[in-house]
Amino acid sequence: MSVSTETARNLIKEFYLIGRAVRGALTHPDESMLLPGAIGVLGTLDARESCRQGDLAVDLCISASALSRHVTELVAAGYIARSPDPSDGRATLIRVTDSGRALLARISASRAQGLQAILAEWDEADAERACAAMHKLRTSLTEYAQFEHAQTEHAHRTLAGEGRPVTKESQEVDV
Repeated sequence: MSVSTETARNLIKEFYLIGRAVRGALTHPDESMLLPGAIGVLGTLDARESCRQGDLAVDLCISASALSRHVTELVAAGYIARSPDPSDGRATLIRVTDSGRALLARISASRAQGLQAILAEWDEADAERACAAMHKLRTSLTEYAQFEHAQTEHAHRTLAGEGRPVTKESQEVDV
């Protein structure tokens, strides 16, 4: 069964509007001191424990330069720490500090309390159905993105095997 173009467009519009509504309704005061998206960067890094910036940029689907601005800001605020990569002395690993974890905990608690208040008229079954639908959609998006990434990687390996440059991005070093 297929979804119509109009339904797909309506879903995309709702994603955008939901994102704006969430930011408007559930933003914690500590977030206003950071670049937009910084908490997402911090949360994703916390889930990884530690990694290279380039790997985190791939996870977040953002450019290395956009991530670099976030990391610089979060390091200066004491929420992220850098350390040498033991497997490659030229590279660094980043990780969330205790202060960063405390910030994530405060924001998570605040957002959950705020959403509970907003959904006061909902029953648990409605909220669980909404969560299940969002999870299903996220899973589909993630699987598609992974498939596309694998296809792109295969094409890059094929081009590289022919001696042609792959892309400018693939030739950049980890930052």
